Amino acid sequence: MTTIASMLQALAAGLVMGVYYDVFRLLRRIIRFQRFWVAVQDMIFWLSSAIGLFFVCIALNNGFIRIYFILLALGGWGLYYLVAGRCVFAVIDWIIKFFRRTIRRMKTGFSRILDKKRTTT
Repeated sequence: MTTIASMLQALAAGLVMGVYYDVFRLLRRIIRFQRFWVAVQDMIFWLSSAIGLFFVCIALNNGFIRIYFILLALGGWGLYYLVAGRCVFAVIDWIIKFFRRTIRRMKTGFSRILDKKRTTT
């Protein structure tokens, strides 16, 4: 495999890591966790990412671990996190707010209906 192809694959692996991290960020937006559990989630992310990156590095580089591969993967993750991750989360935040508002309005509507039935009976 050529070095350029390996570099592009490292960047792609980093982008995948960024999407994977967004899953954890999404959970944190929906469910409020204490700091301890956020730290546990971060450790799970980094450990699983390191193990996954190790196996990807071994598989794509004929059994060799190359430092540029790891650095470019971290760079791809950083690039995703700073650029695409912000855009993705702007959309996700809007969707979450929309659903929360919709659920709140439905609860208010149902409670008004129930209150009217209680007062009439």
